Amino acid sequence: MRESSFARLNCSIARSLAVLGDAWSLLILRDSLGGARTFEAFQRRLGIARNTLTDRLRHLVEEGMLTQTDVGKRGTRFEYVPTQKAKDFQIPLMAILQWGDKWVSGRGNEPVVAVDRKSGVAIAPMAIRTASGRAVSSDELMYKPGKGATEATRDYFTARNKLLMHKSA
Repeated sequence: MRESSFARLNCSIARSLAVLGDAWSLLILRDSLGGARTFEAFQRRLGIARNTLTDRLRHLVEEGMLTQTDVGKRGTRFEYVPTQKAKDFQIPLMAILQWGDKWVSGRGNEPVVAVDRKSGVAIAPMAIRTASGRAVSSDELMYKPGKGATEATRDYFTARNKLLMHKSA
């Protein structure tokens, strides 16, 4: 895959998109977290072109999302296993799934329901919460520059937050 210009932006969302690649990569991660391990399993499940799958698997291995293990004879068969980095991506995948259930498939028409393996109980809807646990709506959010912010990012959010604070006063 070509390097995305997203990787150069001073934004964790943009940089994450550069790591993830594209929609195929998200679906490969979804399936790997669900137990798919071989090229053939991914290809069969997704119906993705072989050259595209090869490219996306290579990218996910290079980005440390999957490990590639030779289980054949002299590099003829590989398994792709999710790393902890990929397992931590289960949270954003769940958020996308729940958003899709609400806004794309429609409540009551979910293609799959995520449940806790031990109890069989459905996973609760995800929400943005403060450190104390209070749910926060998108209208209540404000962003401040962090330690990794560039001067341009700091200037942007300083100006943006002044406007937001002025509007709420």
